[in-house]
Amino acid sequence: MADGLSNLIYGVAGGGVITFIIKITETYLVAPRLQESIDARKKLYLYARPLWLACHELEFRLNSIIDKINEPSGPSYALKLSPKNASSLDWFTKEGYYVTSTAYLISTVACWIALYERDVVFLPFVNKKLTTEFFYLIEDFKTAISSKNSILWFYYVNGIGDNLIDKGTNHPITQSEFSYRLYKDELFRGYYDQLFQFLHRVADQEFRNTLEETIKNLIKIKEFLEKNKISIKMTRETYTKIPFA
Repeated sequence: MADGLSNLIYGVAGGGVITFIIKITETYLVAPRLQESIDARKKLYLYARPLWLACHELEFRLNSIIDKINEPSGPSYALKLSPKNASSLDWFTKEGYYVTSTAYLISTVACWIALYERDVVFLPFVNKKLTTEFFYLIEDFKTAISSKNSILWFYYVNGIGDNLIDKGTNHPITQSEFSYRLYKDELFRGYYDQLFQFLHRVADQEFRNTLEETIKNLIKIKEFLEKNKISIKMTRETYTKIPFA
């Protein structure tokens, strides 16, 4: 009788200890990590649609350049222009619009990638494999556009993305602000000069392979975001609902 009572007491006590340990584990180890992962995914969703759209718009522009570069009315002349030619801000809305907007589209993709790398890639996700896969995809994009035949460089692509971040926010500056800085800020214009030189040589039908590889990588990023339900394939109607689009 005494032995049975003793076993019961020890059993209850032991069960209580186990329950206590489980509770502590859930409260201080599992729950915080789960919450961190949820917070990380929220931030991932915050950037996913703008990145998808930026990739889509750049893909469309690069395809258009490749398709029309040989046409008499194609973009060849426009891509040879430079902000150095601007005598007023009006230049950026007229003859300089095409080359400026192309430079902006490239920089915008680099910018969203920079924001991802700053705020998302190293956050604690439950599925580490997805994080790693996405990291390699964005690295592949930078490698493609800064290939050995390009006059852009891997870390320069990082730089044009970093410089486009609207300081104190989590999004790029607008194209109008980009144009204004190119016109007013000599240091800013000087930093992006290499990108405009790249576009000038694209107009001379150089770097076709670079553009084609870049397009392939843009598509891969979009497909990754769609496949993993981080973003959705958007229609024209949804574009207007995206902040900073």
